[in-house]
Amino acid sequence: MKLPILLPLLLASLGCNALLAQQVFEANPSNLTTVLKQVQKHLRKPQKEDIVIQLAGGTYLFTEPLDIDQSFSGRDGHTVTLRAAEGQTPVFSGGRTVTGWQRVNGNLWKAHLDCPVKLRSLLVNGRRAVMAAAHKRSQGAGIESRFEITGEEPWAFGAGQGVDGIKLVADPELHLFRNPEDVEIVQEKTWTEKILCPREFDKWGDTIIVRFQQPLGAILNSMAWAGKIDYNKLFYVRNAYELLDEPGEFYFDRAAQTLFYFSRGEDMTTAEVIAPSSEGLLRLHGVSNARQLENFRVEGVTFAYDTWNLMSLEGSRGFGGIQSLGLAYKYIPDGNWHPTKYNSCDTPEGCVDVKNARGIQITGCRFEHLGCASAITLMNDVSESCVTGCFFNDIFGNAVTIGHPQHYEIGDGEGRFAPGVEGLCHDINVTNNYIRNVSIDFRQIEAIIGFFCNTVHIDHNDILGCPYGAIALGWWWANAKIPEPKLSGNNTISFNRLGQSHQLLSDGGIVYMLGPQPGSVVEGNYLFKGPRCIYPDDGSSGWKIHDNVINSVGQLWFHIDSDRDYDIETYHNFVKANNTANSGRGTTITDTQVFRNVDFNDEAKAIMNASGIEDAWKHIIPAEEPELVRIYPDFDIKRW
Repeated sequence: MKLPILLPLLLASLGCNALLAQQVFEANPSNLTTVLKQVQKHLRKPQKEDIVIQLAGGTYLFTEPLDIDQSFSGRDGHTVTLRAAEGQTPVFSGGRTVTGWQRVNGNLWKAHLDCPVKLRSLLVNGRRAVMAAAHKRSQGAGIESRFEITGEEPWAFGAGQGVDGIKLVADPELHLFRNPEDVEIVQEKTWTEKILCPREFDKWGDTIIVRFQQPLGAILNSMAWAGKIDYNKLFYVRNAYELLDEPGEFYFDRAAQTLFYFSRGEDMTTAEVIAPSSEGLLRLHGVSNARQLENFRVEGVTFAYDTWNLMSLEGSRGFGGIQSLGLAYKYIPDGNWHPTKYNSCDTPEGCVDVKNARGIQITGCRFEHLGCASAITLMNDVSESCVTGCFFNDIFGNAVTIGHPQHYEIGDGEGRFAPGVEGLCHDINVTNNYIRNVSIDFRQIEAIIGFFCNTVHIDHNDILGCPYGAIALGWWWANAKIPEPKLSGNNTISFNRLGQSHQLLSDGGIVYMLGPQPGSVVEGNYLFKGPRCIYPDDGSSGWKIHDNVINSVGQLWFHIDSDRDYDIETYHNFVKANNTANSGRGTTITDTQVFRNVDFNDEAKAIMNASGIEDAWKHIIPAEEPELVRIYPDFDIKRW
């Protein structure tokens, strides 16, 4: 490694002529670990300058996430920055290259892959392959068996009977699959999606029996509201060798350690094939409220090829939750999660995961070809931080998640976070980000979501084409029969360009809010081609909604469906069709400007032009829209 060098830096952003020194540690893919140890050692002394870990271009391979803890904190008014060298593209990759391909027959190829877990994603020449899947959905035929729960289990809130097995009508694509534990069975319903993982298949005449991995199988089959599974409706079956028959499909046989791929015509002897293997790529974690990671920055890094192997509990796997990224990790006898104060649900760690941290800046980074549930998760006790000027594309989950559903009460000693560790996320900016092709597998997750949080600004983002909503902020419902939370407020959803949402799921809105959030604002957004464009759901309050442009005909541009919503002022918005629902108390709608058969006026056009990414970050917008990425067949969708 080159010796650290001192560089003078003019901090123009301070508006003064002060020159401050930086100490630069130069890193490359072969020496990053060594450099990080040197930085840690250097930071044990009083910090007299900013520290920059300058990353040369190239691929930095990880089999597990890189851990940056509180020992990397910037101190005494200084920062520590993990930064791409000028003109360089460092790629943090969790993928392994697969070589040695042999033709099986026709366009079917195989290669050895040493991997102990199920493979959920594969990239061939930069293009996403899909798990081998059925051409049609299979018809459900009811419940086959139950799973006894005593209520003493650590994952149960009471005794009951969970679903253990279901029946499917036999069809030509259903088999007694040779590796049943790798198969996935998917069903979407209204605003939710479940991915169920079997442990075995059986056949009774013209009926296929599917028995689930437990206990997650019982938990995911016990949810209420739209979380309920319709056992007599359709299920989509995927990830089985017996279904491998279409170009672009893959299947990994764990038992044989053999990866199969049905070529689209690629020459597999020269193709670049990447199998994601690391669950996440970067952890920015302090250990408690008192020992946070502070003043750490990540700039210009590309994050690619991570994975997430679904929720895990006592060896069982699956995916599902009643809403958004509040996933169900505990059994509730009647499925009602409200009395648990949302301690029955959890959220997974992101590709970049932040906890117990202050002054974290993630700027100018790229997130692409990811298998995680969330690209960036600011999960617990994160403050004075930002995600700015980042590019998100081709991600199984969403772009940014803020907070946690268990933050209904802070420091209560229940749930995931201990007292002294649990903390509300606040004073966070998520701005000027370009977001495409997100939530392509975990489709019930909005592109940007926040749970309980305060002084969060989701502004000037450009989001297009989500399977569900674009932005959701807030948690708790007024029908919960637990006291109204008091933590959230002073949030903004402003100056965003959001459109073409709800490509698959229904309900929700392009912009969706929940719970009391006094002092919060929805302002200056341009919303188009989506249903229920602005939707303060049950128990929402404290919002001012004004000077937005909504170009959506045939749907509600504003929707309040509950008389438990209150104290919401909506005024001076510009719409194409003045379709609203307003059942709230003290929820006023005034001065709506309607342009049904004429162009928007100059004031509205100015709002539209100012929405989305600001000039300083427009260089992240590609010259052409990214190619549409889909991993599910185009089944008929019941539009609403």
